[in-house]
Amino acid sequence: MIRVELNKLISDVIGKRVMRRFIHLDLPPEPVINDRCVRKRLKNSLCENCATNCPVDAISFGFMDAKIDDQLCYQCGNCLFSCPVDAIENILPHERTYQDSDLVISHDEPLASTEELIVWHRQYAIRGMQIPEPLVDKWLPTLAALNLKLQALQEPIWRLTITEPAPVDSGRRRMLFRQKLDLQPLDKGMVKTGLNARKQFYPEDSWFQIELDAASCILCGACAKVCDEQAIEIEDHQFKVDEKRCTGCMSCQVVCFPQSIHVHPHVAKNSEPTIYHYHDSTCQKCQLPFFSWEQDKKICPICTQHQKQGWL
Repeated sequence: MIRVELNKLISDVIGKRVMRRFIHLDLPPEPVINDRCVRKRLKNSLCENCATNCPVDAISFGFMDAKIDDQLCYQCGNCLFSCPVDAIENILPHERTYQDSDLVISHDEPLASTEELIVWHRQYAIRGMQIPEPLVDKWLPTLAALNLKLQALQEPIWRLTITEPAPVDSGRRRMLFRQKLDLQPLDKGMVKTGLNARKQFYPEDSWFQIELDAASCILCGACAKVCDEQAIEIEDHQFKVDEKRCTGCMSCQVVCFPQSIHVHPHVAKNSEPTIYHYHDSTCQKCQLPFFSWEQDKKICPICTQHQKQGWL
């Protein structure tokens, strides 16, 4: 009886010590989407890059809100490489191994996105992948999509080397299922995240196409004001569209009420700005100044609309 009570007392003491350790354990901060997110700034935002690239649907949107479900997120980092405004915090890109000019996939690690591999191409001068036989099918679609983009950029495509699975060392004196070390140690690294980082590595190339319908555009300037990257500038009688600055947030498309601007994914080598010219005019109806694509235009867009509706 005394022994039972003593064992119970010891168990209680040990249990309290263990609980005390857990109580004082500092857990990593939960991943969040901060206020730079265009979803939190524009109520009709169309941006869903992070959710599209999330393999477990951990990202959801509400009215002027975007959230990451910490219970679902396993921090693969794919969202980091697709966010146009670097709004995701408390997630690090996956650390990968490489040898010389090859990425080395030695185990079933999180699948990289093409956006991440594009950065590996320039930041570490990677030109191929070594993938063990069982994992080739998993990585092949991503590698194919990457090579299509590299071809459009006139860059060398990546080669694929299929390797044998690493042998397993089951010796008693070593950790169970420990893989044998390579003769030549592998390097480890992480790449810079965000579409702005990609712009730094490819300063002359563009990833999105900005289509302007000048026939319906009223030159209100809302698109230029909302663009964080200055991909659209309206000044000195020039409407300038510089696609290599664009990160695809589509804010310009959202605020354009005549729906004159559309943004599409499109890879282009040595992208040059497109310049449209406009003129100063004065409306004969309301006597207010306005911008016009036509030099002899005499009625502003508002009065033109009122004429169509029979108000003038």
